[in-house]
Amino acid sequence: MEKKKTKKKSIVVKILEILVIVIAIIGVLFIVNFVRNYTIMKDIMEKQKSIKNSTNYTYTTVMYNTVNDDKVIINHYYKDGKSKMRYNNGESDVTVWFDERTKENIFLDEKDKQANITSSEFMLGNELPYFRDEANIIYYSMTSFIVNGNLDGKECYEMHDNNGVSYIDKESGVLLKEVQKNVKIDGKECESITEYSNWSFEDLSDEEMDKPDLTGYTIVNN
Repeated sequence: MEKKKTKKKSIVVKILEILVIVIAIIGVLFIVNFVRNYTIMKDIMEKQKSIKNSTNYTYTTVMYNTVNDDKVIINHYYKDGKSKMRYNNGESDVTVWFDERTKENIFLDEKDKQANITSSEFMLGNELPYFRDEANIIYYSMTSFIVNGNLDGKECYEMHDNNGVSYIDKESGVLLKEVQKNVKIDGKECESITEYSNWSFEDLSDEEMDKPDLTGYTIVNN
């Protein structure tokens, strides 16, 4: 009887020892992953600081999803307070131009040759997309899984979290692609994808950002 009790105690002790070892391994792996993630994110954010406040840039976004064939291509331009975006979804071709100083906003329908001129305090959608808010770096380091990847020949980091995957260029820190999971479109759950390309800084001239020439356009609102 005494031997049986001793044997049971021995088994319990061994199980507890195994549990302690497993918990310790998990804890070490968590710490290693956290430190690695923190180091990578800090590096990315430091690289982005040099471009975050740029006043001269261009880039292209391509947006699509896994439910339908809809695709939107937007070319972004910004220089010294003047913004320009060109939208194309296969059916329409639209240019939007905005001047922060004068607050003038011009909407050009390239297909129908119509111009809409209004006044606005700001223009949405033409800001620089950036990786993550540095204030939340600890949270992101704890909840993310980062692996090395390659996207269209560029070495990148793939950052996986509950929302999806972000692809960040290792060399410059700019976003290359974002995949959002569990997005509902047309009542169906799918992935929403945004690709970022044609990054360029300090290359736009003043002439390229001049107010659009409205010759040949019908002004529908002034």
